[in-house]
Amino acid sequence: MTRVEILSTSLGEVEIARIDAAGPPVLFFPGGHCSAISDCGWELYTGLGHSVVSFSRPGYGGTRVGDLSGAEFVPAVEEVCDALALDEIAAVVGVSFGALQAVPTAMSGRIDVRRLVLHSGAPSTLAYPDTRAQRLAGPVVFGPRVQQVTWAAISRLVGTEIGLRALCASLSMLPAGRWWRSWSQQDRELARKMFRTMASGRGFANDLRQARADSSRYRRRLLQRVGCPTLITGSRHDGGVAFAHAEDFAATIPGARLVELDSPTHLFWIGPHADAARRTVQTFLTETE
Repeated sequence: MTRVEILSTSLGEVEIARIDAAGPPVLFFPGGHCSAISDCGWELYTGLGHSVVSFSRPGYGGTRVGDLSGAEFVPAVEEVCDALALDEIAAVVGVSFGALQAVPTAMSGRIDVRRLVLHSGAPSTLAYPDTRAQRLAGPVVFGPRVQQVTWAAISRLVGTEIGLRALCASLSMLPAGRWWRSWSQQDRELARKMFRTMASGRGFANDLRQARADSSRYRRRLLQRVGCPTLITGSRHDGGVAFAHAEDFAATIPGARLVELDSPTHLFWIGPHADAARRTVQTFLTETE
């Protein structure tokens, strides 16, 4: 059962979604266009018995803290952990743009973070989005003034099988004919449900601001200071985030472990290829106990 809560912090209100389990918790930071309720692979961790605390990052969902950077938002994350009495954090997990928050959170002096995991993360020291066309279109199509119209159209689109396939195919470097039929109806419904929870709010514009090339040196300095065991996963077939980011994270974070997945899309937790991600996470958590 997923519980959604709004917690007050010194920086403002923070929205979280909690999935309780017996094991130590994981702090989960979903990617762009996603709020705390967007399931971007919770099962990889709940399936291993871990609780998950998912956050709406600045600009997303019910979080009301202004356009803070990842580092600036860390004190609010710390206060949430204090309020929930989370003493030991099994891992801080960032998916896609969630890396912006996961990295500085893993370096918190107040939270006992044991590990950092970045799944299909961006930006590394490289700028993101990866192409000039994406960098130009993103602020227009998903900007605060028009994003509601964009996501209403996407919600209608994914209501059809053809539309859902087309949207998922846009997140892959492979022809959809090579992998779409391997997705069960349950897999497809999981993707559809996720897309229908998505909205850009002010968060996507805030993400883009932090991911520019002119912040590359700052991101490098931050990544070089990560001190906990770190797992990086990515796929060369990912049409949402170039595999070069995974390689760059692994080259920049001291001692980071890079595992290349064969996921056909950016949605690495959906479909039969998700088994490899599950095994990778389980091995990493076990070996770094």
